[in-house]
Amino acid sequence: MTAWTNNDGLVVHFGADRARNVNQTFGNIVVNGVRYFIVDFEWDNMPAFTADLDNNGTNDGYSDEDVYIPSGSFITNAYTIIHTAFAGAGTETWNFGLYQKDGTVLDADGIDAAVAFAAMGANKTIVHDGALVRTTTKLTANAYPVFVASAGTITAGKARTVIEFIPGRPA
Repeated sequence: MTAWTNNDGLVVHFGADRARNVNQTFGNIVVNGVRYFIVDFEWDNMPAFTADLDNNGTNDGYSDEDVYIPSGSFITNAYTIIHTAFAGAGTETWNFGLYQKDGTVLDADGIDAAVAFAAMGANKTIVHDGALVRTTTKLTANAYPVFVASAGTITAGKARTVIEFIPGRPA
């Protein structure tokens, strides 16, 4: 464990352990040289920007405590397991992309584009097929995954996303 409690009773975290919070489980796990970016989320707390970089009241970037996929990595697989069905009007879709720390788009739908509402049912698995998945394209910057609802409003649902990657040399 990379955390300890200081004299004030505050828990101090280091490295990837810093990214944990009460709403989401983030992590980079390593198995035989392959890494896995894993995030558990609910409909009202999907992976998205976490920092208001220009203090205008809108989250438009990431904090130093967010976990990312390192520059130079190759994404070998990506999928989302739906635990609780996502609910809405039935027209909802997701774009699933990668952004840089400052909110600059790397590829807004590089993990998957316009995932259909029908794919978001309970006990279903979405195998992502975006332009950055299972290709020879190397990430050119540290990448922070983001889900964006491209249509409709999601009102319920719970899932886990896993992005498998092989780290390379930074671009």
